[in-house]
Amino acid sequence: MSSDSTPSLPQGLDIRKLLAELEIPFPPDQVLWRVTNTSNDKKRGQVVAYADPRAYTDRLNALFSPQGWTGEYRVETMNNITRVKKGETIVTGKVLVTCTVTIAGLGSHSGTGEEWADDDNGFTAADAQAFKRACSQFGLGRYFYDFNPPWVDLDQHRQPLRTPALPAWAIPEKWRTGMRPPGKNANTKAPASSNSASPRGGSNGNGHAATPQLHRAIGNGANGNGRTNGSSTSTNVPGKGHTTNENTQGGGNGTSGDGLDACILRMEKAVGARFYRNILREYGRVNQPKLIRDLAVKQKVLRVLESAARGFNRLEAVTHRLDRNVVSGLLAKLQAPPFNQIVDMKTLEHVVFGLEELAGPNQDHAA
Repeated sequence: MSSDSTPSLPQGLDIRKLLAELEIPFPPDQVLWRVTNTSNDKKRGQVVAYADPRAYTDRLNALFSPQGWTGEYRVETMNNITRVKKGETIVTGKVLVTCTVTIAGLGSHSGTGEEWADDDNGFTAADAQAFKRACSQFGLGRYFYDFNPPWVDLDQHRQPLRTPALPAWAIPEKWRTGMRPPGKNANTKAPASSNSASPRGGSNGNGHAATPQLHRAIGNGANGNGRTNGSSTSTNVPGKGHTTNENTQGGGNGTSGDGLDACILRMEKAVGARFYRNILREYGRVNQPKLIRDLAVKQKVLRVLESAARGFNRLEAVTHRLDRNVVSGLLAKLQAPPFNQIVDMKTLEHVVFGLEELAGPNQDHAA
């Protein structure tokens, strides 16, 4: 749905209570499962949980009424993209959808979705993806990102033979009593950022702790064009209190499959879960590094993530040197998403280079 005016919050509603209600998991009968990876014999598959967009709409309508929220969409297309489909090389395009959800009294959040144009349901899939990602910024459906995708037996149609059991914390009644997914019950809290424009720090305004602030990936550094000089990299792992060195080009554990997997897994904390998942899917077509069979692909994924970590670190540094309105203005000019929604290297480079150009030279800046 869409509207030209911003909805207003009815009097007497408690915003904190509404945020808590948004976070509550969907009823089990509204949870669906999709196969994302299969074993070599196709008899077992890894499944992820999700809900239909109508479940999101029903929750918003129930809490805020149909007049209390709006959804606005921007659709773009990319043409003349070559890809391999069913063993054949075809020229196609992509459908890109940006959805901005505005809730009375809570503000607006945007999400993006994309799908191949040659897919008969491409637009519908991209539309749903963008809408649900925008809703997750308010906490609605956010819990799906905390699932550990299980492996299940598949039927002849490569669909789950039995519906996987939901973890106890994903049941609405259990959630209301205080149960939360692993990592959300810790007594420690992430420090809030002093700069609200920080791309990876502080609270995201929807009741969840935001991704921890970026820690610099220290190596021989970037040479200013996004490339890394030298072969040895050092990743500062947030929360561990020490630096782990892995050589990704020659010798050491960094060249083994298990060593690379460990390095890749550590990068999730540095670049954020959303960016991390997108890189794994884009370069490895998987959700977990251990599923990548080609060692060269593992190394490429790690190099991209290390470069991204340096990029986010530069992004965080430059935002502290610029006025918030200047940052917002540049993002609008570049048609770039909010920092915590950047999921690809091209967008990250555009934003970093654009902000650094505005900020001008700084003796303290070195990525």
